[in-house]
Amino acid sequence: MNQKSGYSLKQCKHCNHKIEDPEALFCAQCGRSLCREGHCCSCGKHLQPKANFCDRCGTAVTKPAKKSTSTLYAVDSSSPTKETAPLTGKDDQIKEIIEEQVKRRITEAQIERTLERNFQKEKALEAKLLKYGLRESDWVSITGGNYIMGSPASEIGRFENEQQHEVEIGRFEMLKTPVTFAMFDIFCDEVRHTRPPDDTWGRENRPVINVTYWSATEYCHWLSKRTGNKIRLPTEAEWEFACRAGTSTPFWTGETITTEQANFDGNYTYSGSQKGVSRGQTTPVDQFPANPWGLHDMHGNVWEWCGSVFDENYGGLELLSAETLQDDLRERIVRGGSWHNVPGGIRSAIRNKLLPHYHYLRVGFRIVREVT
Repeated sequence: MNQKSGYSLKQCKHCNHKIEDPEALFCAQCGRSLCREGHCCSCGKHLQPKANFCDRCGTAVTKPAKKSTSTLYAVDSSSPTKETAPLTGKDDQIKEIIEEQVKRRITEAQIERTLERNFQKEKALEAKLLKYGLRESDWVSITGGNYIMGSPASEIGRFENEQQHEVEIGRFEMLKTPVTFAMFDIFCDEVRHTRPPDDTWGRENRPVINVTYWSATEYCHWLSKRTGNKIRLPTEAEWEFACRAGTSTPFWTGETITTEQANFDGNYTYSGSQKGVSRGQTTPVDQFPANPWGLHDMHGNVWEWCGSVFDENYGGLELLSAETLQDDLRERIVRGGSWHNVPGGIRSAIRNKLLPHYHYLRVGFRIVREVT
């Protein structure tokens, strides 16, 4: 132990140079790797058993190789006959350097092959999604965590069924907009469903409306089979978590909201806000700013079906999906408010309910993708 510096000395196995920095990865004398068995040669992290890549820096793990028994030869460039001789003595260091360079080239090739495979997989997935009106960039990754669901007693426009309580959410991915007519019409045409009416407002990039809970879940099952992913409606707790995006105010925009930020009835105000416009119909799903997590239209435009059954006191049902309960006719949750609602009716905590076989021109849906 070096008493002055407080750490153990070690030597380079190649040149016997003393290494005083316990975190050094390369020898300061000869420049060669100080990689220890079971550790990453790039960042020094201890490797997991049987790991193929370092879980810190992503470097491919070079498996211990058997000592080469082949002989390396040096060419005498000054000899007219280019005579060769086996490397011996100090030349063994050259041999080790050459072997190490070969191993590095193999490692780099492994990384390149892995990156290429991942790229091809992403391209194939992107092509598959485009066929159904989606892109990979349309999904927003939501880490999950704990949050306070519901609203405080002091919140303007609050209802008794918005009791605050803490819930825990797992990781999932959510579509950054409500499902559009363009997406849903592809489904209808393929399975030979009648396309839902758009009330002459237009289709394409507007949110699909006039869909029942059962139609929304059938779309999820269809898209799951086509893409190989588990697609479903969000639970009520997932929906509010995503809407809030880390906020605890009535809206993700803060204490108030304007018709420049969402589509609602601007003839009414909230918490000192100014009156705005009342559009009287849906708007394209990307017309208004996204919340801090990249999600559009979490307030207003259309109510969104959730997978959960409605319970006045939550009762833990806010964490569950009832999509597979075909014989369960209890009311389902819809969230977010619509173009028809006053600002107090599009708050993050606002809850509404609807029988699963009903459909309205104010109700659409959004989907989530499970992360495995």
